Amino acid sequence: MKKASIIALTLGTILTGCSAATSESVTPATVTTATSAPTPAPEVKAMSADEVNRFKEYATKLKGGTFITEAEIVNQNEAIITYADYDSLKKSKPDSTITKDDFNGYWGSGDAVNKTLMEEPIRLLREFPELNKVKLTLNHEKAHLIEVDRATTEDYFKVNLSEIHADKSNEKWRNEIVNKFFTKDERKKYIEKFVK
Repeated sequence: MKKASIIALTLGTILTGCSAATSESVTPATVTTATSAPTPAPEVKAMSADEVNRFKEYATKLKGGTFITEAEIVNQNEAIITYADYDSLKKSKPDSTITKDDFNGYWGSGDAVNKTLMEEPIRLLREFPELNKVKLTLNHEKAHLIEVDRATTEDYFKVNLSEIHADKSNEKWRNEIVNKFFTKDERKKYIEKFVK
């Protein structure tokens, strides 16, 4: 019993001494947290008035341009393209000489719908470096909708559209996009992934 009392007293003294030493020699740790400033959003490029006008002219030259009833730039860098169904086309362009057979023959031939849905948004993004997004609706038998942005397109095709735009020889365009991806099989994959 005497031995247990001595051990308890010794331990008590040691622990008291340690806690006293600790409170005198140790200062509380300062916790620093690194807060980073929010990452700024990527700079949104706005299309100039001249580029918007050029876009409107260019849109008429897209595949099936005769059937386009809307070609607008919204939010300064997003294109909206609408290919009308036959009835809407006739209301929008009453002087048009296109017959219903012409309309159905154009879209019903080969792979015309898929070609337009895949190729024309890419063409627009290549041609207009400030353009960030293309929303294209093609109305034939049903409404086909594709909405793609520059980053998604570049990632999918593993290309830089600004570099392709800068190449005036069009070699990059042909070698990196057209020859690789503008095939029936590649269009089918693309359509399955992006068309709603």
